[in-house]
Amino acid sequence: MKYLVTAQAGQVPPELGVDVYRAAKAWMNAKLADGSLDFHYVFADLTGGLVIANGGSHEEVLDRILDFPLYPFFQWEVDALCDWSHSYDKIIELYQRLSG
Repeated sequence: MKYLVTAQAGQVPPELGVDVYRAAKAWMNAKLADGSLDFHYVFADLTGGLVIANGGSHEEVLDRILDFPLYPFFQWEVDALCDWSHSYDKIIELYQRLSG
């Protein structure tokens, strides 16, 4: 299963900034390398970012987010994703039923 995970940055105490961001970078590189994440982008204004996460369950993705070194300093949103072609087919079927 795939999930869109977005995060809005909060305040990281200055005395923690260097260490926590280095740890977050190492964590992110490891998750990208092992396929837990498809990609990671940071918003151009540095207010947050997004990833596409892979997981076998909602709980697995939750556990991974909680393990992220920057977790306590961000506000999180997680959306389960569906394959676009399958979804379009289901919507077409719905409209066919609704139109008789």
